[in-house]
Amino acid sequence: MFDVEDLKIRRKTWLKTAAIPSARVGWTLDDCSEALEEDIIQVRKWLSLVKDKKIIRALGKQSCGKGLMFYGTPGHGKTTIALSALQEAMLTFPIDSFDVKEGRTLIRPCYFITFNDVIDLKGSVIEGATEDEDVLYQGILGECQNDAYNIRLLVIDDIGREHASLSGWQKNLLHHVLRTRFNNGLPTIITTNVKREDWVGLYGDATESFANEAFTYMAIESKQGDLRK
Repeated sequence: MFDVEDLKIRRKTWLKTAAIPSARVGWTLDDCSEALEEDIIQVRKWLSLVKDKKIIRALGKQSCGKGLMFYGTPGHGKTTIALSALQEAMLTFPIDSFDVKEGRTLIRPCYFITFNDVIDLKGSVIEGATEDEDVLYQGILGECQNDAYNIRLLVIDDIGREHASLSGWQKNLLHHVLRTRFNNGLPTIITTNVKREDWVGLYGDATESFANEAFTYMAIESKQGDLRK
């Protein structure tokens, strides 16, 4: 675990603008003691690819934009691993690993958001968002005119938690956000309680097929079972 206040100003700013929940601020993968070792190894291999510029805007590579899908029942640490991976990247990556152009300063290279909050943010954009909300939404898609605001590594948490009540446009929104980021060469880590084979019934054939292309699927289980009990 690290203290954000001990970091140099740029990395400190990145951490403070990433919307990390307070209970997990300062965590890296070393702190995920209840996770299975093989899961941490796989996540670290993926982070190494990101660090080596083989995923973020890696033009012409099959790995370009490819993210991680963490599936598991509640309480097994999916979100904690995702948050720890996000912070480890901001803590340890060379600045240019995030595809920073010379002379530019990234505002928000990494970000954490729940899918419900993505839905709320899109609703605000439709109804007349503030400038900050519009910039955040465009940055999530990777389509902000000012590239400094385009989020290189995004975590979308709790996909499927409220799937029973999702409307058609909300399901389309999920596909649009994930597909747009992937097409822009920007990886996403998603956490979900919906098995990959069940995505067809919930989100449709197109989204399920796309998920197989754009994500490495990982079934997450903790050593101790449900950690919330």
